Amino acid sequence: MRILVTGNLGYVGPEVGKKIKNYFNDSNLLGIDLGLFSQCLTTNSRVGDTYYDNQRFLDVRDITLKDLENCDVVVSLAAVSNDPIGNDFREATKQINYDANCKLADLSAKAGVKKFIFASSCSMYGSAGVTPKTEKDSTDPLTAYAKSKIGVENTLKEALSNQKMKLIFLRFATACGASDRLRLDLVLNDFVASAIKYQKISILSDGSPWRPLIHIIDMARAINWAIDEKKIKKFISLNAGSNNMNYQIKDLAYNVSKLIKGTKVYINTKAFPDKRSYKVNFSKFEKFNKKFKPIYNLEKSIIDLKDNLIKKKFKTKNFRNSNYIRLNVLKKLVEKKILNKDMRWRKSI
Repeated sequence: MRILVTGNLGYVGPEVGKKIKNYFNDSNLLGIDLGLFSQCLTTNSRVGDTYYDNQRFLDVRDITLKDLENCDVVVSLAAVSNDPIGNDFREATKQINYDANCKLADLSAKAGVKKFIFASSCSMYGSAGVTPKTEKDSTDPLTAYAKSKIGVENTLKEALSNQKMKLIFLRFATACGASDRLRLDLVLNDFVASAIKYQKISILSDGSPWRPLIHIIDMARAINWAIDEKKIKKFISLNAGSNNMNYQIKDLAYNVSKLIKGTKVYINTKAFPDKRSYKVNFSKFEKFNKKFKPIYNLEKSIIDLKDNLIKKKFKTKNFRNSNYIRLNVLKKLVEKKILNKDMRWRKSI
């Protein structure tokens, strides 16, 4: 079985590579990535990149029919996956997150790909209150990232309804956990790093918004399920996560403080609540996904991050100005005139 993963050299892709090759050991695994964050390695062990049989450095916007020859499954991870980046690179975000993914799915169908797995997002529920949202509920995307995800789902369901290719949309909860390319611009990862480095967590909002979480290992396991499943006939949208991983932001902080002794939590009680607040119902996912159920709860996720940062002797003076924050990486590349504002590499001189 030949499997293509786009966006494989980011935060999640290395773990996806490991899990695919460990379970589908006879698979041929191809990675396609522009390489924007390939230098952001945070591991001294075997990098997940090495589980890919072939690696191409290619912009997802430039993939052609030839690149998809003999592929059985396409896993689309490629996306600008951060709201601040989306604000600074608005047009590139649309081109990559929406236009390129719609084009990729269309080319995949034409190439005879059997299954297209799209990494979607629960963020599309936006300002949803405290009632857990199911896949049947309406969406309320508030950011460019969230709008692109539901946009791809809606477009592909309509445009490819007559094609033989299966479409599986995994609406992932907010990612967390240690990675070969660790990101600290994600809420739980930020809190754990703050607790270790500064012994304090400062919440700029009032801490009331709800977020569902999923460890990246469980994201990779969900993708293994999607590759392996045989019952879905045409297409399906699934909230991917666990019902016991819905938390308010302030409760995430307090849980971190309990597990990392000496950490104090500061909440700006006078701040307006973040409009992005949603609880999510994952019962449908749990019904379908019997074999690759999530294995990380909140405590295990926090300890995983803590142990990983301590092991790598986390000494970054101000990690919010470091390459742990993906927007910083892109800004430096643009400032050095290595990257264009449209998020394309400048031609070598």
